[in-house]
Amino acid sequence: MSSDRPRITYEDVSAAADALVAEGQRPSIRAVRERIGRGSPNTIHRHLSAWRAAQAPAEREAARLPDALAAALAEEIARQAAAARAEAETAAAEARAEADELADTGEALEAERDEHQERAEALERERDTLAGRVDEQGREIEHLRAELEATRTAADTLRTDLAEARNRVQTLSEQRDEAQAAARAAQERAEAAEVRRVDVEQQVARVSEQVEARTEARDEARREVSALREALESARVEAQAQARATAEAEQRAAVAEAQAQAAAEARDEARTQAQALADRLWGSG
Repeated sequence: MSSDRPRITYEDVSAAADALVAEGQRPSIRAVRERIGRGSPNTIHRHLSAWRAAQAPAEREAARLPDALAAALAEEIARQAAAARAEAETAAAEARAEADELADTGEALEAERDEHQERAEALERERDTLAGRVDEQGREIEHLRAELEATRTAADTLRTDLAEARNRVQTLSEQRDEAQAAARAAQERAEAAEVRRVDVEQQVARVSEQVEARTEARDEARREVSALREALESARVEAQAQARATAEAEQRAAVAEAQAQAAAEARDEARTQAQALADRLWGSG
């Protein structure tokens, strides 16, 4: 994983080392890194070594001196050489300490790197798990959408069936009304035929009485009686036909009534299914 922090420069390390020296502290790698607040130990070590090299006193051109002064100077040089050796040994000790510090810091950084690596792997596993959950939820949403669409389609079908059932009920109701009207008309015709039959029978009775009373007109009366009897028979036949028509009309009316009742029950059942489907549809939404 890359970082957006700026790289450590020699000027950063030099300023931190000068500040530590001014505070009376030894400018070690760890102290410089803590002062800057960032940076690789290797980079800080490279710049700190350059800073230390810049701190060495500049060499001066040797001048020709008298022997006494030269001897005194030689002693001074020997003393300074001893001091320089001591300083070199101190620098070597510091270098060894810095090397140990670099090793310790490197181990700490490796441990930190391993920790970050484990955390990154855990985050990747968590990401994969979340991605799997998202995919599963997406599939569940698609399934619910398909089920909702199927429910809506079923609701539309039920509404269509309900409308058709209403139309059938209306049609059967009209047919029932027509059959009942036809039955009433047939009944009225049968009643009228019965009235005519009674009237004919009364006429026959009157004519028979006249035939018995008038012997001289017997033949003519007989013919009239015969005609009236034929009319009576015809009236009886018509009355029977009207009676059969009335029975058939009543039967058709009963069938239409049963069909209307069945259609009404189908309509009520369709309404119940539509209401249950609507409750389910609104409940799932």
